[in-house]
Amino acid sequence: MVFGDTVQIAGVDGDVTISLDRPPYQVTTADDAPVPLSAVRARAQPSRLLLARHQIVPFTGRERTLDRLADWVGGDEPVAALLVHGAGGQGKTRLAAHVGASCAAVGWAVWQVTHTPTPVAGSPPVSRVALPGGAVLAVVDYADRWPASALLALLTQLRDLHVRAGARVRVLMLARSDGYWWPALADRADSTLSIEVDQFPLPALSADSVDDRPGLFATAAGRFAAVLDVAAPAEGWPVPDLTAGRFGQVLAVHMAALAEVDAARRGEVLPGGPDAVSSYLLGREQAYWHHLHTRTEAPVQTPPEVMHRAVVAATLTGAQPRSEARHALTDAGFTDTGPAADRLIDDHTTCYPPSDTQTVFEPLHPDRLGEDLIALSTPGHDSSSRLERDWTPEAITALLTTSEAPPAWTRSAITVLVEAAHRWPHLATTVLYPLIQTHPQLAITAGGATLTRLASIPGIELTILETLEPLLPPDRHIDLDIAAAAITDTLTHHRLTHTTDPAHRAHLHANHAWRLANAGQQQQALAPAEEAANIYRRLAETNPDAYLPNLAMSLNNLGNRLSELGRREQALTTTEEAANIYRRLAETNPDAYLPNLAMSLWAYAWVCVNVHTNLPQALDSITESITLYHPLAEQLPQSFGGQLFSAYRTLADVLDGLGRNDEAADLRRQLDEVTSGP
Repeated sequence: MVFGDTVQIAGVDGDVTISLDRPPYQVTTADDAPVPLSAVRARAQPSRLLLARHQIVPFTGRERTLDRLADWVGGDEPVAALLVHGAGGQGKTRLAAHVGASCAAVGWAVWQVTHTPTPVAGSPPVSRVALPGGAVLAVVDYADRWPASALLALLTQLRDLHVRAGARVRVLMLARSDGYWWPALADRADSTLSIEVDQFPLPALSADSVDDRPGLFATAAGRFAAVLDVAAPAEGWPVPDLTAGRFGQVLAVHMAALAEVDAARRGEVLPGGPDAVSSYLLGREQAYWHHLHTRTEAPVQTPPEVMHRAVVAATLTGAQPRSEARHALTDAGFTDTGPAADRLIDDHTTCYPPSDTQTVFEPLHPDRLGEDLIALSTPGHDSSSRLERDWTPEAITALLTTSEAPPAWTRSAITVLVEAAHRWPHLATTVLYPLIQTHPQLAITAGGATLTRLASIPGIELTILETLEPLLPPDRHIDLDIAAAAITDTLTHHRLTHTTDPAHRAHLHANHAWRLANAGQQQQALAPAEEAANIYRRLAETNPDAYLPNLAMSLNNLGNRLSELGRREQALTTTEEAANIYRRLAETNPDAYLPNLAMSLWAYAWVCVNVHTNLPQALDSITESITLYHPLAEQLPQSFGGQLFSAYRTLADVLDGLGRNDEAADLRRQLDEVTSGP
C-alpha cells in the first residue's frame, strides 16, 4: 500500500509540469517490540523508564475497555473509525499497542500513522507499507492535534483502500479531548465517506477494572527496582496516598513509583506536595545534564544551565530538521547558526537521542513531564522547585516572535503551551495569554484543534478569545470551523448576559448557530437558530422594512438545521417562507434582493432533496434559481460563479430523485469537465 502520489506518464508531447504534494502524514508498520534500556542509562536518566516504547511495566487491567475494543475490531462494518480520548498519562498509547499486538497475532496489518506538518528534507515522498492479509488496523495518535483536512485525507485514502482491495479497515484514533473537533470530523466521515464512527472516553482506573492503585504502584515499583538493581525494603515499597484525582492516571502512579524507587536508591527521602514527583524527576534530568558535562570520558561541552534552556526549547519545538533547530536556537537567543549551534544540537542529541534519525531536538518525554518542565521553569507557580528561571518567559516568547512570519515550530509550541496551561494556570497568565494578545496570528497558525483546547482552558480571559475572533474566517473553513465554534460558544454566552438589545441578541444567536453547524454540531445549533428566527420575527412585525431581510436569512438557516436533523415538514415550511419573503423583497428592490432570492430558492430545493420529498417543486425552484444566477455570474463571476455551479449540482440531485438518472449523470459529467478543464 502506497500513501502519496504515484504517477505514470506516457505519450505526452510538449511541456508537462507535475506538482507532487507529500501527504501530511507518515504511515509505517507498527513495531510493538520493546526497545532495550540499559541499567546504566536508566540510573543516569530515570525518566526513560516511563517511555512506552521500553515497556518496563507490563500492560495490565483495562478489561472492560479491551472487551469493547475487541467488539469494535470484530464488527461487521467494512470501514470503521473509533476515537478513544482521555487526559495525558491515561495509558492510551500502551492500550493501542496492546490492541495492535492482538490484531497482528491473527494476521492483521497494523500501521502507525503520524502527522508530519513539515516534511523533513530527504524523507521519502510516499509511505510504503505491507498489507499481507485482508484487514488493517491504523493507529493515529494525537488525533486532536491534526488539522481536520489531514485526518479527512487519511480517512479518504483508507476508505479507498477498502474499495480497491476489499480489506477490512479499522482506524483507532487517540486524543486528549473529544471537543468540537471530533463532531465536525465524525459528521464528515459519516456523511461524506460513509465510514462508521464512534467514540468513548478512556475511563479512569476505577471504572475500567478493579481500582487497585496500590497494586499498580507496587507492580511498577518492582519493575523499576529490577531495572535499577535496587533491593526492595523488607516490608515492600511504601505506598503513598494515591486517593487524589490526579492519580487516576496510570502515568501518575508510575511516576510516583519511579520517584520512590530512585530516591531510595540514592538514599534520599521524596519530598511531599502535589508536584513533588515531577520536581524530583526533573531534578534528576538536571543531574543528568551535569553528569554529562563533568564526566571525564567524552564530556558534552554544553553547561547544564544552557542545556536546561535547550531542553525547554526542544520540548516546545518538537523534533525538527537540523536547519530548523539552528534557527530555533538563534530565535531563542542562545547563539548564532554557526558551529556553536551545531555543537549545542549535538550535545542535546547525546542527552535525548531522536526517534527519527533525520531530525534532532527530541522533546522531553513523556509529554506530561515535558509540560511540567516548562511550567516549573516559569516563575509564578506555588511549588518549591529548583527549576524556576527568570529567563523562561522571554526565551519562550522570543522562540515564537523573533522571525517575521510564524516559525515552522509554531503549531507544536503553542499546542504544548496550551496543554500545559490546562494544569498550570500561571503559565497561561505569564506566557501564553500575553503572547497571543500581542501575536494572535500564532494561535491561528497553531490550527483549529489547538484553538479549541485554548478556548476550554478553565477561566480563560475572554479578551484573548476576542483578540482571536476577527482572525477567524467568515465562511466555512475545514480546519478552523471547530475553533470558530468553540470560541463563538464561549463569547456568545458571555455577550448574551451583557445585552438586552433584541437585534443584537438575534445576531449573536444567528452567528452562534452558523458556527456550530459548520462544526457539525447540528443538534446544538438548532436552539440558537430558532431563537434568532423568533426574535427577528417579532422585530419584523413592528419594523418590516428594517428586519424582514434578517428574518428571511434566519429562516433559511433554521430550515437547513431542521433538514439536517430530519425534521422534514418544519424544514420545508421554514425555507418556503424564506423564499416567499425574498420574492416580495426582490419585487420592490431587485438589485438588492435577487441574489438572496436565488440563494433561497436553491436552499428550498436542497432541503427537498435532503428530506426526499416535494421533488417536482424542487425542480421548479432550482431551475428558477439557476435562471437568476446566470446573469449574476456573468457580471460577477468571482462572487456568483461558485453559487451557480453548486446550484447545478443540486439540480443533478433533484433529477436523480425524480428518476431522471441519465440526465443527472450527463449534467455531472459536464460539471466535472468544467472543474477539470485548463
